[in-house]
Parts: sequence; structure tokens; C-alpha cells
Amino acid sequence: CSSAPSSSASRRRKRKKNQTDDSQEVEDERWTVRIAMKALAAVVRPRKDVLNLHVLTVGDHLAFEFQLEKAGSGSIVRVTHKVGYSPAKGVAAVASTEGASELVVQPNVLTTMLEPLKRSIEIAILVNDNHRLISSVTFAHDDLPGDATTGLNRGQTSLKTETSVGYDDLVDVHYVGHFDDSGDENQGIPPPEDLKEQVVLVFTLKEFKAFLQYCSQAFGDQQLQVSIQFFWGGKPMLVKTTGEDFSAELVMATLDHQLLRDIKVSSTSSAPASVPLPSSRQC
Repeated sequence: CSSAPSSSASRRRKRKKNQTDDSQEVEDERWTVRIAMKALAAVVRPRKDVLNLHVLTVGDHLAFEFQLEKAGSGSIVRVTHKVGYSPAKGVAAVASTEGASELVVQPNVLTTMLEPLKRSIEIAILVNDNHRLISSVTFAHDDLPGDATTGLNRGQTSLKTETSVGYDDLVDVHYVGHFDDSGDENQGIPPPEDLKEQVVLVFTLKEFKAFLQYCSQAFGDQQLQVSIQFFWGGKPMLVKTTGEDFSAELVMATLDHQLLRDIKVSSTSSAPASVPLPSSRQC
């Protein structure tokens, strides 16, 4: 929301007071609230024939007032959805992206790549700069070395599904195969030895897939490009998009690459660069 509830008189006085400093006025009027995603999803779904939308505060609810023009009749219909909210006073997730690698991609490309992995709780994304390939693999904590797991299900072999896309299928790729010693000291997680060649990122799939689906469906036929910025496993991964009137960011934790050690997460990591790789495989 752009501003907190206030009377029209107080808003007029505030505008007069801050006429010479518009940026300061915008910052003062910023108002952040917490809303259940499940309740908001039904409100912000794609709609047809929307003339305008007003977001108002009604008691302890946010009221989303849509004005819809019925096709053919020309009549105007007003539809109001009320959603409960609470003030969001807390610590916001912040992740530095200075010196990070970046993938810029159309969301439908990653959505298609991740579809065979949709039942997985966690996945491993392998960015291999040598092969110019992005691979996604189903991941379970039983895959970790013995002393890094609880051993509850050890001995069971699970089916592994791997899919991949090439750099040419992405909008842009900026891979950073080195790091700044001075900047890394405060993070506590050293880079992997094979950073120049590849990075393995292990994270939960549910939130990442939901973000991609929103970017691919938010504006009908128009897709919002997604930027994925990362360093290596154990550091936060930042997923973000920018629309005409808004921006959205998702900060995700990734598994420390030191827990993976020498296990082979993907067959891509050991394939010769001269051998063409299939786009999807199961092992």
C-alpha cells in the first residue's frame, strides 16, 4: 500500500508541507502490511474488463474495489473484496548482490524445465559455465554424505530426474567464477574449489515455482522476465522481477555447498564438454 490510513485534511496539509521534496513525501507515506497469500490470491487473479482498482482501508481490512465494464451492455459493476491484514513490523530479508552471478530468463522456460520435478520438496540447480548449461535435479537429504544426515532412510535408492536448458535459451547470463577475498570474510562460507566451472544451489521448490508462475501469468499473454542472482551454495539466492508499476523480490536460503562435498549432484558435472547433452534424463 502506498500510504497509511489518514484523513483528507491531514493529507492535504502534508502535501503542502512537502511540495519541495516529493521523494521525502513518498518515503514518509510508505505503509507495509502483512496479508495471507492464500487470501490475496483470489483477489489478484487475472480479470477481464477491469476499468480501475481502488485499495482502501475499512477497519482492520483492506478493501479491493474493482470497477468492471460488462461487455456488450456497457454497464459498470463494482466488486469489492475485503482481506484482513496486520501491520508488518519486523526485519525484512536483505541480500547483497554485489559481485553476484546473474541469470535473466523468461519464466516459462524455467517452469517447463521444472515440471518433471514438481513433486520434489527440494531441488538442486547446477549452473555449469563450461558446458553453458543449467540443470535441475531432484534432491533429498539422503543424498548427503553419511555424517551430514540423520541416517533415517539411508540405504534406499530414489529415482533421480534431471532436466536442463542451455545458455542460449536464456535472455542473459552473467557468470562470475571468482570472488573478492575482502568481501567474503564477513560471510563465513568459503567458495567451492570448482567455482570457475560450476555452482550447485540446493533450495526448496515450492516458493520458487510459485514466483515463476506468477511472473508468467500476471499480465495475460505478457511475461515478466525473472532475474536470479547468486554466489554459491550456502549464500542467499535473490529472485526478482520488475513490472511497469511494481517490483517483487524473493530471497531464498541455499544449502551450504560444504555439506555436498564430493557427491555427484548431476551427470552434467562429469560429462565431457564435447559430448552433446540431452535436455531431460532420468537416472
